[in-house]
Amino acid sequence: MEKRPNDTIEMLRAEFANARKTAIVGHLHPDGDCISSCLALYHYLKDNYGYEADVYLEPYPSVFDMLPDTAVIRHTVKPEVYDVVYSLDCADLDRIGAGKELFDSAKKRVMIDHHISNPIFGDVNYVKGEIGSACEVLYTLFEEDKINYNVAMCLYTGMVHDTGVFQYSNVTPDTLTRAAKLIAFGIPFTDLIQKTFYEKSFNETRASAYAISKAAQLLDGFFVWSYMETKEMERFHITSAELDSVVSELRNIRGVDTAVFLYEIESGVWKCSFRSNHVVNVSELAVSFGGGGHVRASGCTFYHKKPDEIITEIVNRIPKEDYAGRAL
Repeated sequence: MEKRPNDTIEMLRAEFANARKTAIVGHLHPDGDCISSCLALYHYLKDNYGYEADVYLEPYPSVFDMLPDTAVIRHTVKPEVYDVVYSLDCADLDRIGAGKELFDSAKKRVMIDHHISNPIFGDVNYVKGEIGSACEVLYTLFEEDKINYNVAMCLYTGMVHDTGVFQYSNVTPDTLTRAAKLIAFGIPFTDLIQKTFYEKSFNETRASAYAISKAAQLLDGFFVWSYMETKEMERFHITSAELDSVVSELRNIRGVDTAVFLYEIESGVWKCSFRSNHVVNVSELAVSFGGGGHVRASGCTFYHKKPDEIITEIVNRIPKEDYAGRAL
């Protein structure tokens, strides 16, 4: 079945301007793009149309508290019926984190996303799979004369995180032009990059090094993977959110195309992060396991399996023509 086409930019802008009882929700285990896009929309609505949306997100890394007004973010949800609820950066309905029940019960559900695998699940929808971040999608929807310092700070941070500081293949000339316009607002862009993208705590650094030390290569070096159990995260006093960089570091190993990192969120339940450089479409790979995402970055969840069993299943689904003859 073909996906429903996007609604128009004019329709989305009409939603922004129509002040009602509004909430904003993001995905499970919110990352930089998710947090930033939710706050960017919050400020855009508040500063231009005078109404404050309620923002619901699961707990997130404290480094993002340097973004403006993170104190408005709620982690606990009370049952309410909103006139409109915005879902930002959620690849599918089941990926919504805190506030999913609010989205389900809303009088109108507005979905804005950039995942190519998104099945389209809102009443009003805008998905641009060719754009590198939810924040950049918002940039295309916002009227430029209504973007201010706070909005620019949030949009820039989200773009940084989902483009790997503008180095991934999802970066286009338009991405860099938009980033330049956001920098022109005088935002502390170097601090935003250093403190939210590169800096790690001592425990994070030790845990990442440990996870990488466990890495194993398969398919003659074409594929690399590692994992971390709950008890190991407890040993290092970290959460799974503090391991986001591991899979990218694995992908950076010379000669590797595809990297997988598994982390246990409860006994027998594993979150799987996929990354690839040039060959494997990891969006298709993740979708085949009930997940989704982008061509070069995606994820899914496995239940009641051991790490080596999961990796065997994944490797068996990589077409031989993708790696044959590519021995290092």
